[in-house]
Amino acid sequence: MADNYVHELFEQLHAMPELGFEELRTSAFLAGELEKAGFKVTRNVGGKTGVIGVLDSGKPGLRIAMRGDMDALPYIVDGKGVAIHACGHDAHSSMVMAAAKQLAEKGIERGALVVIFQPAEETSGGAESIAKSGLIDDVDEIVGIHIRPVADFKVGFATSALYHSAMAQPKAKICGVTAHGAMPHLGVNAVDAAALAVNAVNAVKGKPTVIHSVKTTKVVSVGNADNTIPNEVRMVVDIRCHENDEIERLVAKVEKAISAAADAVGATVEFEPVAFSYAPTYDDGMKETACEAIREVLGEKGCIPDHHITGSEDFHDYPRILGCKTIYVGVGAEATPGLHHPDMTFDHKALDYGRDILRKIVEKRFEKAQS
Repeated sequence: MADNYVHELFEQLHAMPELGFEELRTSAFLAGELEKAGFKVTRNVGGKTGVIGVLDSGKPGLRIAMRGDMDALPYIVDGKGVAIHACGHDAHSSMVMAAAKQLAEKGIERGALVVIFQPAEETSGGAESIAKSGLIDDVDEIVGIHIRPVADFKVGFATSALYHSAMAQPKAKICGVTAHGAMPHLGVNAVDAAALAVNAVNAVKGKPTVIHSVKTTKVVSVGNADNTIPNEVRMVVDIRCHENDEIERLVAKVEKAISAAADAVGATVEFEPVAFSYAPTYDDGMKETACEAIREVLGEKGCIPDHHITGSEDFHDYPRILGCKTIYVGVGAEATPGLHHPDMTFDHKALDYGRDILRKIVEKRFEKAQS
């Protein structure tokens, strides 16, 4: 279905990048597009910048949602803080909106089509703010989508199930006792404790049959002169894992390792509450439908049934909080140099492919619900 609308949307969204929970222009623009397409729109969802549009047939049936994320990423360019769409969220929202417009033009016979424009995927909290708003409690299914970098697969291919890793970042404050650098025996060196803690974290082992990684990403001594025994260090550990139960075990092991290392030199540790991004559990029926849709758009060889990555996504808060079925599609876009690079570009043919795949998934799910 030829339509230049998706490209026009992308150009407009790409020119107004905004950070998480600050997507004021973006959300207002998308809300207006939904209203023009005939959707009943709710703005400021979750007390933030979320947008929900509903096209209701007025007859009982499947209530299926498409979700597009809206936020850009922060960078420093020429000494100035700027927002840049370097992860394709402008593309995702464009594909979702364009598919929604085409579906609205065709009409919904039974049930309802719900469109979610979500803030703050990058900083997390965005999906939770939508899921806990009470406005989509009756949604049965949700479809998500993301363009893929050149390292994954090429334009003309898509995966019907993009499997993210669960992610957690334990954050520790290691507390020692300050003293003069000339009299270290009178203090407790928090840096010594942190050095032991880093090695202890490196010794943490997860199940070898489960893809995972555990590594220290930040160690910062806080507010001491160079000739003073440091009494405070902030430490962050990044954990990725393809199983939700296993990542919870890894977090417990990491916290125990840090505490034991600090205790060895007389330091103490305070941990912040750990926020988890969870790994997906997809519905088999939706996965099958997504592959059917991809094959119709890209050909028989275009569907990659499963694709596993180490990145995380707050999209998986929706089934966790709401109990709904989900599927998350990855569309080949040859994004280069890669996602989250400030100079990221991609092949814009992916916009057409993503729009058509989303539309066909929704059409097929409605058909199957009525059969």
